[in-house]
Amino acid sequence: RFSFDVDMYLERARKGEILEEIAIKVICAKVKEVLASERNVVNISSPVTIVGDVHGQFLDVIELFRVGGEVPNTNYLFLGDYVDRGAASVETITYLILLKLRFPQRFTLLRGNH
Repeated sequence: RFSFDVDMYLERARKGEILEEIAIKVICAKVKEVLASERNVVNISSPVTIVGDVHGQFLDVIELFRVGGEVPNTNYLFLGDYVDRGAASVETITYLILLKLRFPQRFTLLRGNH
């Protein structure tokens, strides 16, 4: 039986680990439920840090949180374009969707064009 501990997976993802296939499948299913339950227009509490394209630059994302503040101490709005170009697209999107699972009211992910 598969046990899901979002904090454990979040810590592993923060270290840049690529998670097991079963874990990724469960994470995707859970974040799909969270995102599907959100309205098309979401209210975001200020102050908020707005983040543009990260394009799979995992280390830049980690640095962003180091400088800008960790969730849940800071509200974040990501504008999309989470993958593509960077060497760590899987690590980047995994970490971001785990943050969404853990802090759904403090962490907003918008759709970009990839």
